[in-house]
Amino acid sequence: MHHSRSTAIVELEPLGHRLRYVRLLLLGLSPTQRLLLVPPSVAASPEFVEHLGDLDAAVVPLSSDDHDTAIPEAVALATRHGAGHFVVPEGDKAVRPLLRTLLRGTLGRSRPRRPAITLLLMRTAMPGGSEAATVGMALKPGLVAALRRLPAVRVLFLTDAFGVVTRRRGFPGVEPVRDPVVPPAELPATPRSGRARVGAFGVISARKNVPVLVRAAASRDDVDVVLAGRCEPDVREFLADDPDAARLRAAGRLHVDDRLLDEAEFDAALRSVDVAAVLHDNDAPSGIVAEACARGVPVLGPDRGWIATVLDVTGCGVGASVGNPTDVANALTQLLGDHERYVVSARKAAGALGADDFVGGLLGDRA
Repeated sequence: MHHSRSTAIVELEPLGHRLRYVRLLLLGLSPTQRLLLVPPSVAASPEFVEHLGDLDAAVVPLSSDDHDTAIPEAVALATRHGAGHFVVPEGDKAVRPLLRTLLRGTLGRSRPRRPAITLLLMRTAMPGGSEAATVGMALKPGLVAALRRLPAVRVLFLTDAFGVVTRRRGFPGVEPVRDPVVPPAELPATPRSGRARVGAFGVISARKNVPVLVRAAASRDDVDVVLAGRCEPDVREFLADDPDAARLRAAGRLHVDDRLLDEAEFDAALRSVDVAAVLHDNDAPSGIVAEACARGVPVLGPDRGWIATVLDVTGCGVGASVGNPTDVANALTQLLGDHERYVVSARKAAGALGADDFVGGLLGDRA
């Protein structure tokens, strides 16, 4: 897996799982082979300190986090530093500028000078699926196909952590790598209050349907809601103004920890709930589903899309129409009514988890 020359890794955004992915890749390299290319906004982020602050790596600043500017600059810097491999672990917005850079031949035509390139697609949704169609969806397959025809270029796609989905419509021949989720060491579970707790985790944005979760919980008197992770402004506004949220908060049934959680805090928060809510039906994998299974926590998810497929195959949760609070409440009743069975299925599914496929796929020479 290791390369005799350095491996340049470029990341232009710090939020979500991005820098945790970068950390795993850097750990797969010896310190002398680590070359990290990031703009100042990433290097100055709390996420950088949390995920990368303790690692020994050469960090080379980029002038911009705009992909059209940063990707050509990153390839030029990697070449100048003599890197043998250039890895883009979040490559969706990099496809077009990378293709343009390579076709223009701005770095010259001597193949030994330009590093081999590996690009990971994290979003491979196509028109006609559960997500609203965009121009980018329609154009991406053709751009990816053109990129893959260039010498010493590999394109992979991120699949779910369980390896359920192995092919993506519109991207023939693009191989999967599993979302890297490493099961935690066993720690004492947080004592339960006797009430059911359902939680949403990570970066809590509008797509996680917090209003629907709050409405579903408000319709019954035995469920508390936990929101653990940095909330985006629209979610904060909802929590401040919504009457159902106010009633839950007044009754001590709404628990919000609106900040970046470190690994131990995230682990404790997820272990503290009976059900993890992943109420978005975008056609993409979810790390939270796998993180929940790693801790034996069943999942309340959508009834369509990629996550629904994972729930069906693994048996680790129940799906609901994510826009319908009544349907979500009914699915929650089903989960809590047969909770132990779903816990067993979640723990069984966790046996497939790990980071080796991700790290080996991106750093290795698979073609």
